[in-house]
Amino acid sequence: MNIKDFSAEALRFQAVWSTCGIPRRLAQASFASYEPAGPEKEQALKRCQAFADKGLDIIRQGQGIFLQGPVGTGKSHLLVSVLRCLLENNIMSFGKPPGQYGFVDEPAYSGYYCSMFSVVDLLGTLRESFGNDRLKAAALTMLHRARCDAIVILDDIGAEKPSEFVEEQLYALIDLRYRMQRSTFFTTNCTMKQLEGQIGSRSVSRIMEMCVGVRVGGEDWRKCLRLDN
Repeated sequence: MNIKDFSAEALRFQAVWSTCGIPRRLAQASFASYEPAGPEKEQALKRCQAFADKGLDIIRQGQGIFLQGPVGTGKSHLLVSVLRCLLENNIMSFGKPPGQYGFVDEPAYSGYYCSMFSVVDLLGTLRESFGNDRLKAAALTMLHRARCDAIVILDDIGAEKPSEFVEEQLYALIDLRYRMQRSTFFTTNCTMKQLEGQIGSRSVSRIMEMCVGVRVGGEDWRKCLRLDN
């Protein structure tokens, strides 16, 4: 979709995309801009494209996708690309939550909501909101979307410092989405054994049932960058 396109579909896409919480660095991520250096990344790209090709059946059946691999292999880029593909191909089925201030002329779009969260940031906000009225409303809004949106990307799960609080909060979130059959996308740098140690075996068991697993191997692209002399 051309960002200079002023069609109803393009305007709706921009409105919906702006409320998904995609980090600025990934805002333009797409399958076309992913550079699969090596056969492992090429295979991961193909599997993510095949997953996105399922379209709205992903949401209707509550299917998720779980990307596991070393740091810097483009896992977050691939999941944002999956989401972009789903929205661009089915944009009239997606909507956005109403704005905080409810301006009269603000366009309203009903449909499926989508969001992306860094797990470390989400847990940090929840922890900081305890006893802090200023942060509590924002934390509750984040948590509501993480629980209820039709598609949620939980990025970098397992990167948080393990604790009873972490295990309880993540289990409650993952178990709810598991029971309600809501599509959840995950990335992790951990092996499955490491992830169990980080978030608990109950959560990992549910992730394995909820999701298609994709290994994203290869070298860290950041370390492969060539510096200009």
